[in-house]
Amino acid sequence: MSSAALTAASLQPELWTSSSSEALKLFVTNAEGAVNFQPEFTYPIFGDSETIYGYKDLVIFLCFDHYTFYPFLNIKYAEKLDDPEIIDIKKTIDKFLPESTIFKDEVKWVDSINEEKKDYKIPGEYVETFEKEVEGELNTFDIYKINLKDEAGLELHKRLQILVLLFIEAGSYIDAKDELWDVYVLYNTTDDEPSIVGFTTVYNYWKYPGFEKFDKGGIETRLKISQFIILPTYQGQRLGGEFYSRLFNNWYNNSNVIEIVVEDPNESFDDLRDRSDFIRLHENLKFDEVSSKIDSKWIRETQRKLKLEKRQFSRLLELVLLYKLKYKLGTDTKKDVRLFIKKRLYDKNKEGLEALDENNRKDKLQTAYESLEQDYYRILGDIKFATKRGHED
Repeated sequence: MSSAALTAASLQPELWTSSSSEALKLFVTNAEGAVNFQPEFTYPIFGDSETIYGYKDLVIFLCFDHYTFYPFLNIKYAEKLDDPEIIDIKKTIDKFLPESTIFKDEVKWVDSINEEKKDYKIPGEYVETFEKEVEGELNTFDIYKINLKDEAGLELHKRLQILVLLFIEAGSYIDAKDELWDVYVLYNTTDDEPSIVGFTTVYNYWKYPGFEKFDKGGIETRLKISQFIILPTYQGQRLGGEFYSRLFNNWYNNSNVIEIVVEDPNESFDDLRDRSDFIRLHENLKFDEVSSKIDSKWIRETQRKLKLEKRQFSRLLELVLLYKLKYKLGTDTKKDVRLFIKKRLYDKNKEGLEALDENNRKDKLQTAYESLEQDYYRILGDIKFATKRGHED
């Protein structure tokens, strides 16, 4: 490009500036062709401003096969400024993609997918199968635990992991060489060829169980869910909640697992988790045992039994109290429930609240309670359990 063109570009920078989140087009193939969706974040790849300068009419295509997730990258633009400061988009994205990624040559990509599929098998250990209705039709789903020590398992993870950057705020890659990481992948297996629906990464924190259990070969593990993704093409079908619940039940039935926690959940995952845990709590706990009068010993023992972390179990108990209040179950009054929840809020924020005078302290607590109560009723939504004979819920 001539110096005159560069000068013209400096006078009209908007023509040469692209939003990286709009320029990046994601596709996943399916039987009908390919489904397009947009990333939520691109700053881990292109910087905090999420802009790319120096290209006119820029479009970046990042495509994946629905089964093997074999990636294809293509970059198109009308013109590019001849300036050494302009980033090389391919080199920038290549840092986050596996070496197997095909660039520009779509025919080569399709041929590579077909060649790989000749003897391709899901690189992991089968966990379980479930059925769920999707868009009015019953679909079958399988969960697999991927073996990161296996070359094929590691390769699949390398293909999937860029989704962490694109869909989880402040997401980062895990150290796949650390043997304490597990990766679980959810597949739609309704058709002859499975399709990847989502995945989660889980870290195993080993806990010393005491010498007696340890000497007998016993171990105790605290599991932490780190990343959790459902592809946008499958969102809105409550598959995330089913995936989470199936995994939780699997871990719950493992005597070596003592607690299941979540690392820095975002708002959408918090909702998914709260609803899933609340429904499961109803299956594992008699709601008529829960009242504003329950003591701390019962709470500690039940929390450990259900393998829930302290904060989450506290939230679930409060959801139960408001659920019972909503449907006029039990003897607790609205005041009883309000005081029960306020006590936890006070204990959690004790240092800051004690610095305030009494009136301000009461106002802060009441405001926090009202906000939390509103959020709890939003989470409860239309959940209503059938009445169990002999129990008030």
